[in-house]
Amino acid sequence: MTGIRDEIGLMWRVSPDMMCILDHEGRFSSVNPAWQTTLGWSEAEMVGQSYWTFVHPDDVARSAEAFEILVAGQPVLSFENRYRTADGSYRWLSWNAVPDRDLFFCTVRDVTDAKGNVDIIAAQDSEAALRDEFLAVLGHDLRNPVTAFGAGLRLLRRQDSSHATSEILRQMQGSVARMSELIENLMDLARVRLGDGLKLEATSTGGLASELAQVVEEMQVIAPETEFVLEAALDCEVHCDTARIKQVLSNLMGNALIHGARGEPVRISACTSEERLMISVTNGGAAIPEANMERLFQPFYRGEAHQSPQGLGLGLYIAHQIAEAHGGVIKVTSEPGRTCFTLDIPLVPDRAASEQP
Repeated sequence: MTGIRDEIGLMWRVSPDMMCILDHEGRFSSVNPAWQTTLGWSEAEMVGQSYWTFVHPDDVARSAEAFEILVAGQPVLSFENRYRTADGSYRWLSWNAVPDRDLFFCTVRDVTDAKGNVDIIAAQDSEAALRDEFLAVLGHDLRNPVTAFGAGLRLLRRQDSSHATSEILRQMQGSVARMSELIENLMDLARVRLGDGLKLEATSTGGLASELAQVVEEMQVIAPETEFVLEAALDCEVHCDTARIKQVLSNLMGNALIHGARGEPVRISACTSEERLMISVTNGGAAIPEANMERLFQPFYRGEAHQSPQGLGLGLYIAHQIAEAHGGVIKVTSEPGRTCFTLDIPLVPDRAASEQP
């Protein structure tokens, strides 16, 4: 019998779970050392105190109801409440308590971390729902009407050849193209920030020259007052997501239009060299301040306050993300009278980079 008592005593002392005995008035008669390890209260500070001394104010009523069940002679299992620690914070505790005459024997486990995990999962579920709703709004409620509006404008331009009407329709089509660009950039930002990431649909192309020329032609319609000069020497096959590369060029050209000097041409060059594809967009104008260089590819960054407020400041950020997804980079050089952004990606991107989530 002595050996059994010794083993019980050892278990009481070394158990990582808290154990205690409450009297019929709810006072602590005995606590094991795990209480001090978990909550910071010493045995002397707890014995003789009522259980509700340590209970979170919002949990007092529920805890009193649970204690009444014990007093009525019924066990209480997996009951959770919050207990104040010696430093003033609170920990979630899970109680199993059984009555025995006028005493109540309890084993108590700290479940704070588990409760935190549940909260994290709930938050992640909420974020996922928000992501799906946000992308649905962008993808359908905004993008589809803009697409339909653009198609209608193209039809009207073919049917009405008068100069005045044609000019108005051209301006409207430019606005539609700008809205489409903003929506696509917002969708890409949402994918990156909310967990989906930019997914590539890479295929082998015949050199990209015609695709890049199409982007330049579309930009010329939007900005007829600007001269665009394209020089392409693309005689190598490129394995890339063509739509994404066109998006990078469009974003870089849009940036050049906003920040470049008016009246000066925007020059686009594309070439392949040493197993890499390089597409550069160069504009005139003032140099980018050195202090701004590190922030160019941050989302919603639009330069100094005196510069044009057009756009959301997402074009360079999305272009940078697309470059990284291809295993490449976007480089920038800037000096008075000349600023150049260059997309530099391998002709055959690394598989791990192209498949990143």
